[in-house]
Amino acid sequence: MRPASQRKWSACPIRADRQRLQEALYNLLDNAVKYSREHGEIRLMARQRDEEIVLSVSDDGIGISKEDLPRIFERFYRVDKARSTESIRGTGLGLAIVKHVAQLHGGRVEAESEISKGTTIRVILPVGM
Repeated sequence: MRPASQRKWSACPIRADRQRLQEALYNLLDNAVKYSREHGEIRLMARQRDEEIVLSVSDDGIGISKEDLPRIFERFYRVDKARSTESIRGTGLGLAIVKHVAQLHGGRVEAESEISKGTTIRVILPVGM
């Protein structure tokens, strides 16, 4: 990746409910912070891909197992509590909210993860003119 000073920035036009999109991004960043290692890295990116805007949040944290990954967007679903530390609190609603917000905007969500290597969650929204 190029250093920030060399990146080309351009507008990514989307039509969105600002408050709901903000809530979705907050939930993604909150999860990334909760499940990252101490002094870990969290990346927030936005890019246009064809007729879509892809917003992604990545961390280098504990990761999610392949068995749990298909269910993480379900309401109240929590990954195996034995893997989470007691200090991590939550209702299991954050990623369900993210999915709901994406769908309200005609979009979708995707996730990829590897245990001990981290997680990337993508919100994919149609380009708005």
